[in-house]
Amino acid sequence: MTMDARILHARSGVTLEQKGDIYAVSSLRLSEPATFREESDAQRAFDAEVAASEQDPELMSRLGGA
Repeated sequence: MTMDARILHARSGVTLEQKGDIYAVSSLRLSEPATFREESDAQRAFDAEVAASEQDPELMSRLGGA
């Protein structure tokens, strides 16, 4: 049986998704998604990664935001 991923949030090239009881934060800056068991931990990591991504001028220009 496969678990479908559900995107909870996406912003500035960062995605927070849920796969069963695991939460994953991925972005254009990360080589591998960061995984969490607790949604609150994943949400904090998502917020931090969004902030870091938005401070990266090269990344923002690639996304069309700068």
